[in-house]
Amino acid sequence: MKTKYIFLSTILTMVLTLTLSGQTTDTVKTKASIKQNDISNVLGKPVFESIVDSLNTKVWILTQNQYKKIVKTKMGETMDEMKDTTKEMDKATEEALLEGTHYFIFDVTHILTEKEVADTSAKVEIVSPSKKISSVRLQPMINHFGGGVMLDEKGEYLFTINLNVGSGYKTTQFKYELK
Repeated sequence: MKTKYIFLSTILTMVLTLTLSGQTTDTVKTKASIKQNDISNVLGKPVFESIVDSLNTKVWILTQNQYKKIVKTKMGETMDEMKDTTKEMDKATEEALLEGTHYFIFDVTHILTEKEVADTSAKVEIVSPSKKISSVRLQPMINHFGGGVMLDEKGEYLFTINLNVGSGYKTTQFKYELK
């Protein structure tokens, strides 16, 4: 009986040792498409915030004039200092950000690490009060996603954000009233 336990213990120890020694020690390094820097310190309370599947999403909607003023202030200076010169924005993309009546800011972070999500892309679909549908592909910025949107009617808008995280999609909807 003792020999069975000793034999079983020896086999179990060998299997566990082989399993542990077979584990890879390489770490996968992914570069975040947006760097960590909480923009809520500058922009204040978001118009929408939710936590779904360990992701904290925040949205701000500013008029283009408000956005241009912010860019000229301390936040704009910080953004210029943090700018990655290897990823200069082409003129067409930069102009697309300033199109429309409003600037849409979308920030997504992991709730546990509070770091931005790597390898993501985002798109927002907008249904106007008169039921016109438009969509904007949001550009990854320094610490958020952004894009110019056209909100030219007063009333309630329905926003649907499609976030592509790696190989999966996350969808968030919210309503916003323009007065």
